[in-house]
Amino acid sequence: MPIDISKGLKKYIPIFQEAHEQGINEAETSMRIGKFLEDVLGYDVFSEISKEYTVKDRYVDYAIKLNNKPKFFIEIKQAGADLRKSYIEQASNYAANANVKWVILTSGRYWQAYHLSFDEGIQSDLVWSTDIIEDDISDASFLISMLHKKSILKGELEDYYLIIKTLSPKSIIQAIFQEDTLRVIRKHLKAVNGININEDDLTDSIKDMLSKDAWEQIGDVKIKKKRKTSRPKQELEGVPASSVESSTTKEPEKVENIEPPIVDSKENNIQPQQ
Repeated sequence: MPIDISKGLKKYIPIFQEAHEQGINEAETSMRIGKFLEDVLGYDVFSEISKEYTVKDRYVDYAIKLNNKPKFFIEIKQAGADLRKSYIEQASNYAANANVKWVILTSGRYWQAYHLSFDEGIQSDLVWSTDIIEDDISDASFLISMLHKKSILKGELEDYYLIIKTLSPKSIIQAIFQEDTLRVIRKHLKAVNGININEDDLTDSIKDMLSKDAWEQIGDVKIKKKRKTSRPKQELEGVPASSVESSTTKEPEKVENIEPPIVDSKENNIQPQQ
């Protein structure tokens, strides 16, 4: 269950709002963030909050450590500044060198949480973002509470990321574009409408339902087919040719004079998850 930080956040909203309006410098912003980490997110200032943490002769604004291991880095930006995607690049390099998978960007008012993966280079995914002044207090509290010491120890931030990743447009489309899933959909359409729809027509209709922006976010998705397994040669010895053929081949379904259904992409437009 998420930690309720709404009371503490309400106390700091006017502090961060004033800092935003005055456009105070990065050092002053950092001081306020440090107090917020201690007062609201429950970290010990002496053992768990490391300011200007060193990574290969470079410095990260804050490293949050539990059991003497860094759990996430925080990169501070001047109050009043918008958070840009380019800001994550430098912090990502530091995190990769320290094998830290989470980087938080904040200016006090704005907060962004990035998850990093290092399978092929460095990939940073924006998992959540919030504006504590404009957003509903309960929504902002829920997101930032995942940075609370107790939440980090329970793995709630990582669990949230896995849920977001699983429910992403790309993940769902990849699940749909499985041979078994498409077979179930075709079977259902046949039962309801009484006609056979081939796999290519079905996938084209699904693609037409999605917007161009959605496909740009999803990227290239191909139908994942199961690998066919063949029977060992020795098992086929003595089996009539006709029996072997029937066990390894299958006549394709015949569809005669059937026009594929037309899907109105405008009426079935699905927006990608932001």
